[in-house]
Amino acid sequence: MTFLDKIKNKLINYLISKKKKSKKIDSVSYKNSTNKYSMNSSCTMALTSATEEKKQKVYDEVKKIVVDYFNTPEKLILYMKARGCIVYRIRNAEKILSYISEEEGFISPLKGYKALFLNLIISICCSKNFNLSLSTKEMVIFDDKNTEIYTVARAFFKYKGFKYNLPGYDYNSQETFKRVYGQRNQSSPFAACSIKDMYACKDALARDMESINFTLELSKEYEMAKKAALKVTTEDGANI
Repeated sequence: MTFLDKIKNKLINYLISKKKKSKKIDSVSYKNSTNKYSMNSSCTMALTSATEEKKQKVYDEVKKIVVDYFNTPEKLILYMKARGCIVYRIRNAEKILSYISEEEGFISPLKGYKALFLNLIISICCSKNFNLSLSTKEMVIFDDKNTEIYTVARAFFKYKGFKYNLPGYDYNSQETFKRVYGQRNQSSPFAACSIKDMYACKDALARDMESINFTLELSKEYEMAKKAALKVTTEDGANI
């Protein structure tokens, strides 16, 4: 079980425990993009059919493009930039981004001190005019050295999901998820969350896990193809 799976289970168990501890829970309705949740003392309902349709579109579209550029990740980055994606290359990107609880790859819009920090880093590292804005647009940041295809593919997958307006990429969902992730070692990381916050976190977590599963599938397909090619080469050599 991965760490994200553990977080997902903690979230589900916490929702269940909240329900059991109270004889009566006021009806809660939460809507985020194409997801809609409704919860009361007797049941929980989720309407996500539109989300599933968008998820499939993102998967199909990104998979087709990534396969074409699988052996040339730098060209995939150029493809992303040519289609309007904001991409920056920063030395030691992963280490720098960790200061604001971000990681190399896709970064959804930020606000406040995190946005200011990122704008200043971009200004310094990418030779841009100083930007003191307290907000950022969605963007992708990679290390300035050669970036492996799986990092690029995952970033592209999340970028497309954001552009398709999938639930979980909005500011509140992302910040709630990052806050919970930062408290992952605590016994009840969701204790300070409202039920609506927990649903927002659930959406953000789902998007993150989908991007990871997408890259894992790519990896498995690549390894299978490589083994098949090796087998053919070996057999041909033996026949010769």
